[in-house]
Amino acid sequence: MKHDFTSIPDRSSFGAAKWNRAKNSSTEFVPLSVADMEFPTAKPIREALKRIAEDAILGYTDPTEAYFDAVMDWMKRRHDFEIKKEWIIQTPGIITALEMLVEAFTSPGDGVIIMSPVYYPFDMAVVAASRKIVYCPLVHENGEYRIDYSLLEKKAKDKNNTALLFCNPHNPIGKVWSPEEMSKVVDICCDNGVFIIDDEIHNDLIMPGYNHTVMANVSERAMNNIAVCTAPSKTFNLAGMQCSNIIIPNNEMRKRAIACNWLDMQMHLNIFAYAACTAAYNECEDWLEELLTVIADNAKCVEDFMAENFPGIKVYPLEGTYLQWLDMRALGMTHVELREMLEGANIYLDGGEMFGPLGRGFQRINLACAKETLQKMLVRFKNAVEEKRRDWTENGRPYRRTLSVGTALDGFVYESAKSTHCRLEDVVDKKALIVFTRYYECDLTQKLLALLAAAYPGAKAMGCEIKAVVQSDIQTLAPVQGRYPFELIADKDRKLFDRYNVFEADSAVNLIAGDKLFESMVGKDIRRLIGSDLLDTITGTAETVEGRKPLQLCAFIGVDKDMRVIYSHYSRTLSDFPEIKEIIKAMI
Repeated sequence: MKHDFTSIPDRSSFGAAKWNRAKNSSTEFVPLSVADMEFPTAKPIREALKRIAEDAILGYTDPTEAYFDAVMDWMKRRHDFEIKKEWIIQTPGIITALEMLVEAFTSPGDGVIIMSPVYYPFDMAVVAASRKIVYCPLVHENGEYRIDYSLLEKKAKDKNNTALLFCNPHNPIGKVWSPEEMSKVVDICCDNGVFIIDDEIHNDLIMPGYNHTVMANVSERAMNNIAVCTAPSKTFNLAGMQCSNIIIPNNEMRKRAIACNWLDMQMHLNIFAYAACTAAYNECEDWLEELLTVIADNAKCVEDFMAENFPGIKVYPLEGTYLQWLDMRALGMTHVELREMLEGANIYLDGGEMFGPLGRGFQRINLACAKETLQKMLVRFKNAVEEKRRDWTENGRPYRRTLSVGTALDGFVYESAKSTHCRLEDVVDKKALIVFTRYYECDLTQKLLALLAAAYPGAKAMGCEIKAVVQSDIQTLAPVQGRYPFELIADKDRKLFDRYNVFEADSAVNLIAGDKLFESMVGKDIRRLIGSDLLDTITGTAETVEGRKPLQLCAFIGVDKDMRVIYSHYSRTLSDFPEIKEIIKAMI
């Protein structure tokens, strides 16, 4: 190789976000999660940065003509996308651009359409702008993903939905959309006044045998109703430079984006970002070509390994990006068990649940690493799965069941201030409603318990008991048990929650997106949350207390005296509680 794609850089002392998030990260246990590369920076880029550091005044800096020429030439040369200098808006990264564009082309409270499972900052950009997420899930059939055009059209016809966030190529599934597929999307959006925000940050990372088309190029209609988001960051591993180029051909649309960019106080990029982007586009094309062969070879390495050792694991064809999507549900684990097994083996991937509930049971592998690193990870994966299977053979598989109507609730043994090692089946005469809620100190938990207390007389008259499972210990619940006419079950270690798959939300955004309580609190301005406990949860600044799970969801399970489930509701968001009438109807 002309360039170095075999070294294993030690990033432990440079504040690398990916390494910091992995417990035992090292050159032996390299995390293959967050989408940046484990390769040395291309030499021309390093040299360009040295020249700036040595020769330039590090003041406020505007893009030069050389910078614009580099961007325009690259788009023409690599993508047959002929653009003009004035079409380009610089932002410090695509994530910043997504939120800015949502603000520019929608109004507070509007819906923004997202095709899930997808890059999770899409959700964040919508929520941060006080807009509503409108999911249009990809159809997953026979191991392939496709766009649900009928559903997209239905969503687009809703006048409250005014923008689409589109991922091209698609992250995490690694799919390169065809011109025909994108033309249908464009026509639906243009027919219904939906603006297209087209994230093409991976557009240079196209595998051999596949061709990428810039969405704006599919038609004149597309060109006039789109913002194409590009950056050198994924292509040349420059995320730390915080440089992106947003291309908006339509003059009036572009004015709106520029205005929002200024209102967000985005005046300049940092001086090194311009130099890195210019050098990358002008001098590093051969580096990229070699990189693509490395990524393709790594993708084949994973495919061959799984085919030989775990044929039940579906490895999706890598068409674009350097992120490989794997369906691991055949291993028979919940996404929580899978994550625990992987991390126990010092394997750090991106769990599919990160990209929404449709990603549960999937994993995304970052292939931008030395082949040696990848091979070591695969060996650890094989050993971890085999060890898990041996444990199941010797000790039996842990009981984990999602309780749907008609299934049996087995092994519900609990402790409370009133009972020790009590079996639920021994204390239910006719029926029982079991409510799994959060830790007792949570305001939402106390409000829910108050609602259950108010409903208790009516439930009792129907011959229905109520049991509340709380993620707190007996010492916390015993002093307050007298406030409630029903039993508070202590489950600080979440044994019952785990046994019956009462999961946490997959992210803080998933906890609140579409939640009625959240929307009533926020209205059309998310800043109303500033200073609240909920904002602490969303931003990850909530106080860490043992036993508390800030992202914990609730569940409502009804059983008869034979412990057969007659009602089931697993909450999808923070306050996704069923109507009392719905529960009564099911329990009668």
